[in-house]
Amino acid sequence: MKNKGWVSLSLLILLAVSLVSLTLFPVKAQENKPQYDLIIVRNDDLIDYIVALPYSKKTNAPILPVNPKMLDEKTRAQLYSYAQLGWRNVLIIGNSNAVSKEVEDELLSLGFSVTRIGGEVRTETAEKLAVAFYPQGSSTVVLASAMDYGSALAAAKFAMEYELPLLLTLENDLSEHTIAGLKKLHPRLVIIIGTGLNETIEKKLQEMGYETYWMGHQIEPLPISKPEEPSPIPWVVIGAVISLAIAVPIILYWAKKRWAANRVPIEVLTEKERIVVKAILEKGGKVKQEDLPELTGYSRPTVSRIVQELEKKQLVTREKVGKTFIVKLIKEINLKE
Repeated sequence: MKNKGWVSLSLLILLAVSLVSLTLFPVKAQENKPQYDLIIVRNDDLIDYIVALPYSKKTNAPILPVNPKMLDEKTRAQLYSYAQLGWRNVLIIGNSNAVSKEVEDELLSLGFSVTRIGGEVRTETAEKLAVAFYPQGSSTVVLASAMDYGSALAAAKFAMEYELPLLLTLENDLSEHTIAGLKKLHPRLVIIIGTGLNETIEKKLQEMGYETYWMGHQIEPLPISKPEEPSPIPWVVIGAVISLAIAVPIILYWAKKRWAANRVPIEVLTEKERIVVKAILEKGGKVKQEDLPELTGYSRPTVSRIVQELEKKQLVTREKVGKTFIVKLIKEINLKE
């Protein structure tokens, strides 16, 4: 029975540790960023799809290009099934000229919660997305041409890999929305990607106080590295501390309960039983039954009857040795009245 008790306690402690570990270990600190289940873009212009790529990875949300005027019947049915699975937070990229208000209303009728981020022009849309997904700013920003899809696609790939915001600008100058995005994001470094931009843009960025690095133009090593997964060690330590905080009180409570269960108050014993118990204790908790009459002054039949009563109360055990019994106390008796 004792072994089973310790096994139960061990399983309880392991369960507590497991629950804490499952809660803490896989979880990374949540950033103050939007959370979406699906990103909607227009299907007749790739630029919004390209700009959405870094944020699709950041939120683990797929991108769905749709008819910008209205949802076709097949798309509507598939979106309804998607919503039924509990994925209902939708981001529409682009203003109502990019994805119509009718599409937004259809999404709402299907049970989606809809957020729209977009501007009058693509440079404004890119700026609003970057600020929305990096509300605390970013030390590095990726910049590409709003008109060169190849450069924008390469920039989106880079932004995905390095987990950076993406801004678009005009071919020959920084757009007002690009400048606004830079001021809100407070970067130290601007990485320019692609050949679709004029060199005067880099000079202007440097005059504004930003460091620059132009992929393909410069041969120096890239001044940043890809983000690494945070070490799980701090979470393991926290998990261990909380597990101990849970386990120690359980152990103490269980041990106290077992100790209390093994202590018997003297009030449960009759006067004759107390005398017999004291006699056993004086012999170190174990005595031959044939010695008890002399130790207690009771007759053999009386001693036999008292020992049997103590045995029924699970206070002593008897073991046959030769022609007599060895009587042994198995619980602590509190003899203080």
